[in-house]
Amino acid sequence: MKEISLDVEDLRRLYKYVLTHCNETCPAERDPETCIVVVELGRILGMAPPCVEDYGGFDEETFRRIIKDIETRWGKRIEDVLVEIRERGYRSLQDQIDEMDGSFALGVLQAYGRRKRRKGAW
Repeated sequence: MKEISLDVEDLRRLYKYVLTHCNETCPAERDPETCIVVVELGRILGMAPPCVEDYGGFDEETFRRIIKDIETRWGKRIEDVLVEIRERGYRSLQDQIDEMDGSFALGVLQAYGRRKRRKGAW
């Protein structure tokens, strides 16, 4: 295997490049698993993506709180909220926000679960 030579500045440069994607396409084009990787790499480099500030954090507890807030607002489970919104469409900006944030929060929690299972398998 060929030796690869990257230093921290190379990683910072690449990370800034990744953040351009965050700033330009998020939330329309976001992948929960990739977002976790971006946040974790940001922690290592001391450079958080904008969503960390927007959500007030980026960990399982943050996304459980987001789901709980949506469930409280709607009075039903998040899965039922998402089905209802998708069936009847958006009636308000809050509906759109709840659908986007709820879907993403569920995806992030599922991605954290997959990551834990993968680490446990080693």
